[in-house]
Amino acid sequence: MSEITGKRLKQAQKRAGISSLDKFGRMAGLVETGLSARLSQNFTGKHQPDLQIIKLLAAVVKTPPAYFYCEDDQLADLILKFGALDEEQKKRLLAFVNEL
Repeated sequence: MSEITGKRLKQAQKRAGISSLDKFGRMAGLVETGLSARLSQNFTGKHQPDLQIIKLLAAVVKTPPAYFYCEDDQLADLILKFGALDEEQKKRLLAFVNEL
């Protein structure tokens, strides 16, 4: 699972135009000692970040936390698109899906 999380973290960082892991971590409020090494391990898949860390990073890049755990690329793209909708659009889309 940690490999997919690392892949998604890299994709989100790139999509948001964040130049470095340090900057990404600072933007998420992660200022602890050893931050760069810890984030690097998250990105390479050596360490699985806990949900609280994912939520902080997800908020920075305006991405639903579920995206970071999704193994299927198409479903991950759908999660991103769903996350970008307003509440009314989400309700309409869910109603449509329920009719399928």
